[in-house]
Amino acid sequence: MLRKLLVAVIVGVVVVALGAAALAWLKADGPEPAGPGPNAAAPAGATPSGPAQPASGSTDPSTDGPDADADAGTAASASPESGPRRMSRLLYDDGQNTATVTGLEVTAGTLRVQLRYATRSPGGWVLSCPARTADLQSSHLTMADGRQVFPVDTYCASQRPGTDFTLRPGAVLESWGVFPVVPSGDSHFSLTWYDLGTVEGLKL
Repeated sequence: MLRKLLVAVIVGVVVVALGAAALAWLKADGPEPAGPGPNAAAPAGATPSGPAQPASGSTDPSTDGPDADADAGTAASASPESGPRRMSRLLYDDGQNTATVTGLEVTAGTLRVQLRYATRSPGGWVLSCPARTADLQSSHLTMADGRQVFPVDTYCASQRPGTDFTLRPGAVLESWGVFPVVPSGDSHFSLTWYDLGTVEGLKL
């Protein structure tokens, strides 16, 4: 009886020892645990529906920082595209004679202002062009920052410097001035044309 009990105790000890060894092996060398299930919480810094987002107070270099601000500033202040802009802004009207700004055209570093003179007067409209030097100081653009920019060429300076002439009844004269500036597309400017008046709020 004692021998049988001793054998049973030895067998039990062996079984317990083998169980403990197996448990230690499973913990040390067993298979890797599977990934999180579908109901697991999203890891910090990630959202369930997209890639990781920057933590509060952090900076994402693709959207913030001085480079992004510089790019935005460059886009905002980019020079307007070359080409004509049609418009109709009345500059002068005395009931019989009119002068109208009809267009702005951007070229390489210059702005060309187009104007149209027309008359319904039975006697026509007597017009006078100053000498070239005086003519190029007789009109100007006023920029948003207050600068005045004078033309480098005009219809009078190139076609009729220092002369008087009469615009016939029903006739139209296409005049122009070229200014060495291209206003930014987000700023307003004005045109003062000889002594005929000023057109405010022009914009490319």
